[in-house]
Amino acid sequence: HSNAFMFGFGKNKRIVIFDTLMTQVHDDEILGILGHELGHWKLGHTLTNFVVTQVYFGAAFYCFSLFFGSYDLYSAFGFDGPKTPTIIALLLFFQTLWAPIDKILNFVLTVFSRHCEFAADEFSHSLGMNKELQTGLCKIHLENLGAMCPDPLYSTYHYSHPPLVERLTAMMDLDKKSI
Repeated sequence: HSNAFMFGFGKNKRIVIFDTLMTQVHDDEILGILGHELGHWKLGHTLTNFVVTQVYFGAAFYCFSLFFGSYDLYSAFGFDGPKTPTIIALLLFFQTLWAPIDKILNFVLTVFSRHCEFAADEFSHSLGMNKELQTGLCKIHLENLGAMCPDPLYSTYHYSHPPLVERLTAMMDLDKKSI
């Protein structure tokens, strides 16, 4: 498996490049991939994802606090209302009441993540590394046995990164616009 990713914020930012990636692609393709990862930093994706995650967990636990005293929920699953352990209450909440909300929020987050990937690809393009990123992504997908062209509805809901064909098409469109 090969990959590269950006994490951290403030003075603790890092770009991680798997050692397997270093052996699979040429130096200029590494630069294209680095341009993509730098795009995540420059465009604020890492910090935005951190804030969104904190708000998500804050909202989830706030909602849990509202339902924590709902002993009818525990009784419906055979537990003795007020004596239900907190871990059981937490599991019941997240597996029953929060699950539908979680599906919707995860879809929104997936759409946002895909938007960020296209934006980072565009940043790499602005650095003049479009062709290198394209060939590097092709090699990564081939090596990782990624689905080249999955079902559009399935990938829209489940894939945090756009499928390779969509990304390549968007990058080729960027090339056409810049001519």
